[in-house]
Amino acid sequence: MDELGLQLAELAEEAADGARPAGAAAARRRGARRRRRQATGALVLVASLVAGLVWVDRRPLPSADATKGWKTFTDAASNLKFRYPPDWAVDRRPEGGDEVLLVPPEDAGRPPDKVRYLVTVGVGQSFWVGELWMGPTTARGRLPGGQPYLLDVEEPQVAPGQPATSDQAYGGGTYSIDWGRYCTSRGGRRLCGPHRVMVSFWSSSRSAWNRYRAVADAIAGSVTQLRPTGPSVGDRSRPACHADQWRLVWPEEQAFGNHQQRFVHQGGVRYRKGPPCHLRLTLRLALLDGAGRRLPVAGNPATTTVEGDLPEDQMQWLQGSWVIDGPFMWRFAWEEWCNKGLPAATLRVTADGGATLTSPGPRPPRRGATRRPAALGDCRDRGRPSTLAGWPR
Repeated sequence: MDELGLQLAELAEEAADGARPAGAAAARRRGARRRRRQATGALVLVASLVAGLVWVDRRPLPSADATKGWKTFTDAASNLKFRYPPDWAVDRRPEGGDEVLLVPPEDAGRPPDKVRYLVTVGVGQSFWVGELWMGPTTARGRLPGGQPYLLDVEEPQVAPGQPATSDQAYGGGTYSIDWGRYCTSRGGRRLCGPHRVMVSFWSSSRSAWNRYRAVADAIAGSVTQLRPTGPSVGDRSRPACHADQWRLVWPEEQAFGNHQQRFVHQGGVRYRKGPPCHLRLTLRLALLDGAGRRLPVAGNPATTTVEGDLPEDQMQWLQGSWVIDGPFMWRFAWEEWCNKGLPAATLRVTADGGATLTSPGPRPPRRGATRRPAALGDCRDRGRPSTLAGWPR
C-alpha cells in the first residue's frame, strides 16, 4: 500500500500542478522522491493556507448513525473493515495492490486522476505518526474503537488568476491511524511490526469538497479491526533497556514543512548491544544561542516521548540513507523559526540517563540578503510568535 499511496499522491499532484506555482509543484515532487528514497511510504497531500502548528480539539467523528444503510467492505488479510455509501463505486488500484479506491456515483469508471472526489483506504507496514508534520493544520484524536489518529488537511485552493469563489479548487487530507503491531503475509513475504491505516481524500472542485467532505470523515470513523493487535510501541513485558544498549541518532539532514515556516528536527535511536529490551524515552530539545543560552522561543525547551523494542525498532540505514519511520523516530517542530531577532541556534537533545546529541540549527537568511537558499523557500517573519513543541503533542 505504501508505494501505491505515494503513486496516488503523485497523480493528484500532477492533476493540480497546472493550478499551482511551478516552484510549489517542483518542491512537492522533490519531497515525493525523498520519501520514496527513505521508504517511509507516507501519503501526504498538503499545502499551506493556515500558518503554524495547529492542534485542534476536533469534533467527534460521525457516529454509527451516519453510516446507517451503508455497505461494509472487509479485507481479512489487512485486518480491516469499513463502511461506505451504497451508491459509491469501489475498486482496487488499476495496477493491483491492497489499496481500495472509492468514488461517488458520478465519477464511477473514471481514472483516479480524472475524478472530482476520491477516497482511498489501505493498510501498510509503517508507524502511524509517519511524516504528517509537513502540512499546515493537523488534528489528533481517537476512532470509536480507540485507535489514535492524526489528520492532515489541505483546504480547497484555486489556481492563480482564478477568482476566490471559483469552483476549480483542489484540496485533500489524510487520516493516519495506529493499527498496532502484528505480522502479515504478502506476496510470499512475512511482514512484522507496526502497521497503520491511511484514509486519504482528495477533491478537484470546491463543490465536490463541500458535498463529500463529511462522507470521507464518516468512512474514516467506521474503520475497524477484525481482530485485536499488539501495541505499536512494542512489548512492555520485556526487560527495560540499559543506557549502554542504545544511542541517539541524527540523520544529518534538515526538514521543513508548512512552506518552510516550520523547521522539524528529527532523529532516532540505534541499538548497540545486549539482549532484546524495551525502551521508553523522554527527550528534551533546547534551542541555544552561541553562548549556550536558551533562545526566547515559547516552549523552549520542549519534550517528547518515544517507545519501542530493541533491536527491532531501531532506526534503519538502508541503501545509503536513513529510513525516517518507526516508533523511535523523535520529532520537534519549531514554528516561525526565521523570525527577525532570533540568532542562529544550536539544537541540543537530551534523553533520560544523560545521553546528549548536539546539531546545528537552521540558518535564517542574512540581513539585507537578496537571495536565500532554495531549501528555505519563502520562509519570512509574518509577525507571528515563534514556538517550539514536541511532535505529536
